[in-house]
Amino acid sequence: MARTVAAAQAQQASTRAGGCATRSGVDDIDVLLEEIGADRFQRIVDYDPEWESVYDRTGMNCWYRVAFDKDADLSEVGKRFAAVSGISVVEYEINPRHIRPLHVGRVVPARSEHFPALGETRASVTMNDKMLPYQWHFDNTGPNEYFSTPKAGADINLLDAWQLCTGNEEIVVAVLDEPVQTTHPDLAANIWSNPSKPQEHGYNFWDNTADLDWRSATQDEDGWWTYADHGTHVAGVIAAVNNNSRGVCGIAGGRSGKGGVKIMSCQIMGYSDGDESNNPIVKAFEYAWKNGAVIAQNSWGYNFEGLSAEQITQEWKNYYGVIRTAIDTFIEGAGSKNPNSPLQGGLVIFAAGNDGDTYGDAPMYPAAYSPVIAVGSMDWAFRPAYYTDYGTWVDMTAPGGDVYTSPAEEPGKYYADGQVLSTILCDNAIDYQDGRKQDVTFYGYGFMQGTSMACPHVSGVAALGLSYAAQLGRKYTAAEFKSLLLSSVYGIDHYFTGTKEGITVSDLSAYQGKMGGGCVDALKLLLAIRGTSAVYIPVGESTTVDFARFFGGERSKVALKSADLESPGNLGIVAASQQIDGTRITFRSTKPGVSILRIKATAGDTEFTREFAVVSRAGLAGNGGWL
Repeated sequence: MARTVAAAQAQQASTRAGGCATRSGVDDIDVLLEEIGADRFQRIVDYDPEWESVYDRTGMNCWYRVAFDKDADLSEVGKRFAAVSGISVVEYEINPRHIRPLHVGRVVPARSEHFPALGETRASVTMNDKMLPYQWHFDNTGPNEYFSTPKAGADINLLDAWQLCTGNEEIVVAVLDEPVQTTHPDLAANIWSNPSKPQEHGYNFWDNTADLDWRSATQDEDGWWTYADHGTHVAGVIAAVNNNSRGVCGIAGGRSGKGGVKIMSCQIMGYSDGDESNNPIVKAFEYAWKNGAVIAQNSWGYNFEGLSAEQITQEWKNYYGVIRTAIDTFIEGAGSKNPNSPLQGGLVIFAAGNDGDTYGDAPMYPAAYSPVIAVGSMDWAFRPAYYTDYGTWVDMTAPGGDVYTSPAEEPGKYYADGQVLSTILCDNAIDYQDGRKQDVTFYGYGFMQGTSMACPHVSGVAALGLSYAAQLGRKYTAAEFKSLLLSSVYGIDHYFTGTKEGITVSDLSAYQGKMGGGCVDALKLLLAIRGTSAVYIPVGESTTVDFARFFGGERSKVALKSADLESPGNLGIVAASQQIDGTRITFRSTKPGVSILRIKATAGDTEFTREFAVVSRAGLAGNGGWL
């Protein structure tokens, strides 16, 4: 959108007035502003010479907010503004109370009953965080004596990715959500601080104050108290501190209190009265792009209850233009002011929504807005979560939990274990009424489900990927990195057959082709960034891989001389050197893992080495299950 003459004139008037004008400097507009008694005519984002070139490209500097007598006829005023030359769009501001977190049901505080004895696992020897083996969404070992439904490999393939990278302190993820408890002992080391104001870890756009408010609570009609756990839970999935001998792990949480990505808390929801004079979404995006965030994590949506799918689409087109422009501006400008950033631009990632049982495959916004990455949710057996929105507009899937997949023996009750385990509030200044303090060993941790929980898995993997890119000195445009991320998935559609408890469609085939390219795979993203080709083999089977296609094809005269695994034990293979039969190598892996394979070959009289990653995974389909 090119900047209009009217917008330029309005900016001049606003600048002369010190940024809070009551008139525009445009005659036709000012006549109307005078008539309606406007007491504010102000740009929605602040004037900033450093950012005006970006705003010119997206049109962000063309949006103004008008405040006037609340008794005026809003519809009539809107029509009159729309008729004025120089004004191209008129929108009615969306009440912030229509913003909602996209989790399903209540948080379940962690208790000892959720952590049955598992013995030593691959997860337990990877990091020393006591609850990591129960974060199935990071490493799913499949059925056990307690639960029959999990399937091995239904996770984000994180443990193998950690062999390459665990995070980078220079990568900042803005969590637009309820507030993140910045003092949480399993998050504090990975909380962003404003370099110019070290005590500032984000901003409360709900109340329009620098103080994040995680202490307000609300009580529903049944007397149940709800606390602001959502943002803290989301943040923990991305960057809970790893290998600190407590609690859970985060995808890009570093190791031993160092090297984790930083969480910037942009509070756009809350349980206080709030400040309706502010536009929390746009201001949160502005704060994020100006303060160095390169990923905007959004596990929220709008309450469209009562509207049809067609009406929702129409509402999005008519009344959310300023939100779309803010999203576009983050994608265009985030990271662009930092020459050392591995991402020149930004990623905006949204939860798809939890109304799949109501709206079917209809587009749900903001997630369905094309420039963003929309994330659907799966359970711990590769199947769609019972609540997830779906459709051709969904870009990818991640584990989001599903309470129906872990039924208890007692009818009508369900275990929480099939949901996502992460951090929740543990501020002792709050008088909790949900029993979370009863078992102090697990205080500060809990289970939730929803596309809200799937979304930070993608944000976390993206942050881990950018951390690795920084480690290797690689740089990407937003479009380039988005393409890498969207292609770093494994296929899950072949699991969408038959029926499933909690889902109203008659056959899961209705979801085929409508959960994006597949489930996000952390290792696959890091290997793509590294530039290393990966070959995938199933656990427990002899698998022969023909490497001819990597060396010029069947008619090529390149000859393979030797093949050595760097870490054969990772795959449960005893010998490092592998036997070569022409261009074929046979592997038999006894456990999931990854190892670098170095093949020496000759072309003419020149010897060279090429590197591959051999990845052993459970749950591979007959075709490998990988894109």
